[in-house]
Amino acid sequence: MIDVLGIATLAAVLLLGAILTLYNSRQASALREMEQVLSDWYLMQVAERRERKRQAIHVDDPLAWLSQQAGVKVVSAERRLDQPPAAAFLTESAVRLVVSPLPPERLKAALKPLEAKNGKVAHLVDPLLGRNMRRVEVIERSILNAGEWFDVEAGQALQGLDLPWGEPKRLYFYRVPLVEKKA
Repeated sequence: MIDVLGIATLAAVLLLGAILTLYNSRQASALREMEQVLSDWYLMQVAERRERKRQAIHVDDPLAWLSQQAGVKVVSAERRLDQPPAAAFLTESAVRLVVSPLPPERLKAALKPLEAKNGKVAHLVDPLLGRNMRRVEVIERSILNAGEWFDVEAGQALQGLDLPWGEPKRLYFYRVPLVEKKA
């Protein structure tokens, strides 16, 4: 009799465990669905807010925007490369400002074949990042350190400069010291 009662109790505990497991899995599934709905709602709210704010953001002077981001007064455009995407600007100080969506390692690797020292005229044109990469100061700007609307402002400034880079999430500003040529 005690064996039957023990087996019945064990069966009841196992049945209760199975019922609780089934109930918990259904509840977890419902919570995951609720999380997805809430996440979609939040993303929709953020997208609407960004779209409203996008209409209010206007970068009237792209060179002034570049000056603000790089910390040097940009005067004019010097040259532009399509592959790799990069643009060089002249500044009031003895610095060339190079702007690119590529990080230093990737930009340097992409420029290497273009700036190979072959021919007698190679010394007449300075490499885009200068001859001594250790002297180049690199400033990275993104939403994290340049404001929530950096990508929108960057897109408008780049469009004003006729640079087809869209709205980059990150831009790198290379401050290249200019060296005086020896006669």
